Amino acid sequence: MCWAVPAVVQKIEGDTVWVDIGDGVPRPAVLGISDARVSPGDFVLVHAGVVISVLDFNAIEEFKKNYVELFTELAAASGEDVEKVREEVEKSFEEWLKTARERALEKQQNQYAVW
Repeated sequence: MCWAVPAVVQKIEGDTVWVDIGDGVPRPAVLGISDARVSPGDFVLVHAGVVISVLDFNAIEEFKKNYVELFTELAAASGEDVEKVREEVEKSFEEWLKTARERALEKQQNQYAVW
């Protein structure tokens, strides 16, 4: 199965976008959409190393819902504690979302770091 992951744009260098998928590690991705639509601090969807869409908070909340559902189904199928897995996934996603919101706010205030 292939899936796309949400990420936060850190920096843009031509057709390369440096993104954070939530672990603080900058990763390169190819810009697969118009560069006029993407700027540092934006939430994007990355599939197979290519930025395929810009996300808003509603889309991110939908991702959270889908990730929780996917991981709890996998937990149930493998005999793991479903509620524990649900809590862990929700906590991880909330931590990422908090960081993403902070970066979006910095972007709005034009205070994001360019490294």
